Amino acid sequence: MSGKNLIRALPFSKEKELSTLVENRRAYTLDSFELNIYETYEASNLVPLQFNDMVIINMLKGKKVMHVNDLPAFDYYPGETIVLPALKPMQIDFPDAALQDPTQCTALVVSADKIEKTLNYLNESYPKENKSMQWNLSWENVHFANTSEIASLTDRLFSTMTSNDPLKDVLSDILFKELLVRIIQQQKLSTVVSPGTEQHNNLLVHIRNFITKNINDKLTIDQLSQHVNMSNASLFRVFKEEVGITPMELVIQERLSKAKELLKSKLSVKEVCYACGFSDVNYFVRMFRKREHMTPGNYQRRAEAIVS
Repeated sequence: MSGKNLIRALPFSKEKELSTLVENRRAYTLDSFELNIYETYEASNLVPLQFNDMVIINMLKGKKVMHVNDLPAFDYYPGETIVLPALKPMQIDFPDAALQDPTQCTALVVSADKIEKTLNYLNESYPKENKSMQWNLSWENVHFANTSEIASLTDRLFSTMTSNDPLKDVLSDILFKELLVRIIQQQKLSTVVSPGTEQHNNLLVHIRNFITKNINDKLTIDQLSQHVNMSNASLFRVFKEEVGITPMELVIQERLSKAKELLKSKLSVKEVCYACGFSDVNYFVRMFRKREHMTPGNYQRRAEAIVS
């Protein structure tokens, strides 16, 4: 299993608190937010669900299959987030749910007024270097992997909302602002690195395409800056604003993505290392293990076992 940034499971309902075995719901309501906790204790198909406001959905335990309006059905696991606009219909399968092994997910519903005020605050107080871009949610990329920041902020937000802290409304508001920034950045990054998605940010797309075409070369920040005719400092600022990482972090992510692809072939770990632009095998193994929670060799053996 590759490394995922998981959100901690919340305490499950007691048996006497269950009103249904499919999507049993508890709710914690604040001024601008409502945290819904859903638990399912038996396999079910095409369970309908819809929210009147924008919703951030987090899978905490188990597996779902999501059918979201005009999107192809997709598997949904812990370590991932879904963000949907208001009134977006969905149907959900729970193929593996069982009484002794229930699923758990959350749906954080955010009022339209809170979303508008938060986005206005970001655009007015922290305008982006690229004046043509704004802080805004993307409905083209609603399903993405959690970053460590998203997971940590979500944990803290849930802990605050379910607490008895008399200041939980104001504390939740502060945490939500940061969480929304991280979600927007991850949506943008996922759009840039995912093939087949509609790509609007030409600068980031050009950088990513340049990296993939030159993946086995020794890439430097100077080369990336020259490719888009920007100073190093300006390129760093755009990256931090738009996707929350440095240009060289994108290089590492692309190298590791290519490595996982090549490890599924007959190439050795050493051959994969050099083919992806790493100059030292030990460094490659350490970096891969840190990001994927397993060595390249273990990843390759696991991929071979799945195929066979």
